[in-house]
Amino acid sequence: MVVNVIDRSLKALARRYPKPFVKLVLGSTEGVAVATIENPEINLPERRLDFVYGLRLDDQEYLLHLEFQLQHETDLPERMFTYNALLTAAYRRPAISAVIYLARQEYRRLPEAYAVTFRSRAVHTFTYRVIRLWEYEEAIAGGELKELAPLLVLLAEKGKEETALARTRELVLAIDDEKHRADALSVAITVAARYFSRDFLLEFFKGEMEMLQEASIVQEWINEGLERGRKEGLAEGLEKGLAEGLEKGRKAGKLEGEIETLQRDIQEVLEERFGRVKKGMGKKLAAIDDPAVLRSLLKKSVRVKSLEEFARLLEEV
Repeated sequence: MVVNVIDRSLKALARRYPKPFVKLVLGSTEGVAVATIENPEINLPERRLDFVYGLRLDDQEYLLHLEFQLQHETDLPERMFTYNALLTAAYRRPAISAVIYLARQEYRRLPEAYAVTFRSRAVHTFTYRVIRLWEYEEAIAGGELKELAPLLVLLAEKGKEETALARTRELVLAIDDEKHRADALSVAITVAARYFSRDFLLEFFKGEMEMLQEASIVQEWINEGLERGRKEGLAEGLEKGLAEGLEKGRKAGKLEGEIETLQRDIQEVLEERFGRVKKGMGKKLAAIDDPAVLRSLLKKSVRVKSLEEFARLLEEV
């Protein structure tokens, strides 16, 4: 399946720098031990959690679940409720849930709860933390949360993206650890590709091209460049590899959105018609990354007479 490059970058940052993310949600990390929960699983078809930390404060253990959002999705409150309940059941620990909205937007209101109402009265209410990351732009640019510097372009006011990118480069180049510096630079370029052209970014980060050979976060993007670098010269090879990676990433983000939407629509149609979709069928559907095939399956999901019939169609793909 095509990988969402922004999502991947956020997960990489969250893995590398847990404390800034925990601080965003809890306000402080004093006395809190933080550990990454790798590949957290919950029994829910076609839903993946963005990131989960294990926390320990005194003798109590918690889970901290983060969902990263470029823009609000209407079904998010219900999903947050479901994620929290299933995480708690799966790990037998209380779960703290938070949504981190990444890109600056003028929202009139962002929901912070999932409510079940009956006769206009709230019967059940589940609340979760909402973080508007652009409200922390000053803390990031000023160095308090400097580990999140690769995200500054997402938070900038319109017309100030280039200034934010320049500050990002300053903060990234100030990182002492060479490997961490290269990884942060890779994330910064990946995120910036949402706003700037390939040629602009290659020129803007021209002096840092060679540094990228130490990066691991988007290493697959520049592997071909490294190979060419052995034949054509390292800097030129890296530049070509990164250029292709940026273009690939831009297309990947758009394509993945279409793929995920089609997969979700198919699943919702099947669940509406036949009830819960088995996990195995969900995995097979998730493995299909051709939009044309998914569009065909969506049409057929409306017409099939049973889940078994649809399963046979999947086997033929």
